[in-house]
Amino acid sequence: MNRLIYLPLGGAGEIGMNAYVYGYGPKGKERLILVDVGVAFPDMDTSPGVDLILPDVSWLHDKLDRLEAIFITHAHEDHIGALAHLWPQLGKKVYARRFTATIGRLKFEEAGLPVDQIVTVEPRPATVDVGPFKVQFVPVSHSIPESSALVIDTPAGRIFHSADFKIDHTPVVGEGWDDARIADIVAERPVKAMTCDSTNVLSTHEGRSESTLAEPLTELIRSRSGMVVATTFGSNVARLKTLAEAARAADRTICVLGRSMKRMIAAAEEAAVLSGFPRTVTPEEALDVPRRNLMILATGSQGERRAASAQLSRGKYLGLEMKEGDTFLFSSKTIPGNERDVLRVWNAFSEMGVQVIDDQNGKYHVSGHANRPDLE
Repeated sequence: MNRLIYLPLGGAGEIGMNAYVYGYGPKGKERLILVDVGVAFPDMDTSPGVDLILPDVSWLHDKLDRLEAIFITHAHEDHIGALAHLWPQLGKKVYARRFTATIGRLKFEEAGLPVDQIVTVEPRPATVDVGPFKVQFVPVSHSIPESSALVIDTPAGRIFHSADFKIDHTPVVGEGWDDARIADIVAERPVKAMTCDSTNVLSTHEGRSESTLAEPLTELIRSRSGMVVATTFGSNVARLKTLAEAARAADRTICVLGRSMKRMIAAAEEAAVLSGFPRTVTPEEALDVPRRNLMILATGSQGERRAASAQLSRGKYLGLEMKEGDTFLFSSKTIPGNERDVLRVWNAFSEMGVQVIDDQNGKYHVSGHANRPDLE
């Protein structure tokens, strides 16, 4: 007798390290697919010397002859970050949409892995047929371009794997949420099971669009008399564009600090999901810009010790330094477990006389995850 199975190897009931196995077939002989291969980030105080935490894929080791393929829903590190680390053990074709595939190939190049093992897939109705599975990528809005839910059709029924999403019809960068697109999926074939993003299930207010941030951010940046530094997730390309455009509207020159942030902007432009990003200057050029006319976008929204924000909190970084009268903005939410690292950066800036501003209950940040009313 055939059966349909679902096995989280990470990500269920925790933040990060997303990796999910779906299987169909006789017990013990199911054909398998793996959805996402992400990492979790350790607490440096409780896990010193640990850079990344990877999902345990040992369950798959003696079943690799039954593993058909790997599917990556989007390019956040908690969904793609372990791919290059674990692919040598798995050795299967990887399917992803264009922007995600671009990020995946960069990781493979750095690791010396064959980039031709990552296959770019168009969104639904394009279908990937592997074993008993027919898989389609469904565009959804999230805090990174070309995020996708998956429609996984099996002989036992249709599965809807939501991955991370929010209901945002005007997300600034990438595709907006489309109610009709989801309704068509349900009308086409009944959904047997849904696995759903529940990160913000405890948030009882309706989610807000990325597009609502432009005006308050412009007003904030325009009102500051010194240099402004803003940090957010480097992968949040829409927020980076919103911040950059707000800086330009406030007559400020923009400088980007942080390798991961620069790489995401370049990848988004290469994948043609980002256009019109305001011109930026190098750190060397930024030194010649009056402080009142300078805006820096910096990595390190979670207090990461080696990121640009933390480097600035300890003194000069690439010749740039914060001074009394400057402003530092956290255009982000702190991930649970990172509070101590974020507070360390916050306190260091405060001791310099820098005004530190957080998201202020959503005024300068909106989440990339659906809140409870959206889920309902």
